[in-house]
Amino acid sequence: MLTHPDAVDDDHLLLAARNMTALFAADDHYCDEGVEGVRLALSASKLAGTLTALESCSPMPDCPSVEDFVGGDPVTHALRETAGHLARLGTPTQVGRLRHETIATFLAMAAENSWRIAGHVPDPAEYLAHRKYNGAMACLALIDVVGGYELSARDWEDPGVRSLSLAASLMIMLVNDLYSVAKESADVGSHSLPTVLSARHGWCLEQSMDATGELHDRLMRAYLRMEPEVARGASPELGRYLAGLRHWMRGNLEWHTLTGRHNHREGRPTPRTGPQGPTHDRLEGDVQSWPAAGLCPHCGDRHEAATAVA
Repeated sequence: MLTHPDAVDDDHLLLAARNMTALFAADDHYCDEGVEGVRLALSASKLAGTLTALESCSPMPDCPSVEDFVGGDPVTHALRETAGHLARLGTPTQVGRLRHETIATFLAMAAENSWRIAGHVPDPAEYLAHRKYNGAMACLALIDVVGGYELSARDWEDPGVRSLSLAASLMIMLVNDLYSVAKESADVGSHSLPTVLSARHGWCLEQSMDATGELHDRLMRAYLRMEPEVARGASPELGRYLAGLRHWMRGNLEWHTLTGRHNHREGRPTPRTGPQGPTHDRLEGDVQSWPAAGLCPHCGDRHEAATAVA
């Protein structure tokens, strides 16, 4: 409800809830070694096995056991229910859009699992290249469906709209990184931007959280500069979609300040929260240990600030 205040009715809102539940289930039951029965070495295979479940078309009679597999696994069953629900409320184009973004999400999840299996700690640049695809885009793809309209394929794929969607997705995931630090730090091999920044620069976790918050805020400033250009002359549907991106970012932030999934984990920091959301004031004693002037505080390389978050 926080992310879709313009939902048509309960049935449309249930579609969004089903989709998010299925994504959380895939992450928890295929990728989280803290869940009983998870075998990380098989996570990529498990994620690839969901592809059939994402199809809303009538299955061909290749092997009845394939459908038994899809229906028998809780995660694939949840994804199949989401696909069927979307096919009932949306258009074939919208079904295909969600399928595409979910596959991209699962590819990014498989990549993260490969880091854990190999004991590889990614550089911040490598991490950020994956992070914008790792969850939120598969939710943003339903903004128009839940609102009861269809954003045209031309608008969805417009370079300016795509830039805003990916920036919104990354900011949503950075908020998740800030609030999941406690959970990820306790789970050996898991990564968030604060943990990879600490590994790269030797910073304390609080300082890495501050840098993550500053990246989020720099992205938001760039987003607010770009949004009016994209919105100029926009169709009514695109205008609603852009408003939907804002709803999603703010609703996501509100949820993270309330949920027990990530918030107030014992022995680990939680972002300080003010009236407008989390605050990211730098710790005065840490400022001197940041990279030298001209170096990106995220990847450590020297480049223009405007490209530092690409």
